[in-house]
Amino acid sequence: EALAEALAGAAADTPAPGTGTAPSGPPMTGGEKDALVVAVKQCWNVGALSTDAQHTVVTIGVSMDPSGRPVDGSIRLLGYEGGDETAARSAFDAGRRAIQRCARDGYPLPAEKYDQWREVEIVFNPERMRMK
Repeated sequence: EALAEALAGAAADTPAPGTGTAPSGPPMTGGEKDALVVAVKQCWNVGALSTDAQHTVVTIGVSMDPSGRPVDGSIRLLGYEGGDETAARSAFDAGRRAIQRCARDGYPLPAEKYDQWREVEIVFNPERMRMK
């Protein structure tokens, strides 16, 4: 939770109220978020990570296209905690591969809520993975 707060506080150049690009439409349900996390987790290989990387929590951002697939080149490391930069890079690479591998047929995301999942942040935590 501290990482989420730090990331939220880091947006110093936040647009003025009323000028932002907040998602429109109905919010995603917990079940819809869980379906994405479960799908990505099936392709996430933490066994290949170093001990340090296995203790590193990374937050990964990804832009999605309307078919539920990641936009090429959009997967990025947003932050990490619990390890050094090398461990974070290793954990990020494993997360990036998981997102790409499981996206072949697109993720099970509700088309009518595309504005809600166009930009996704996933917290890769070897103890518990979740979508922000």
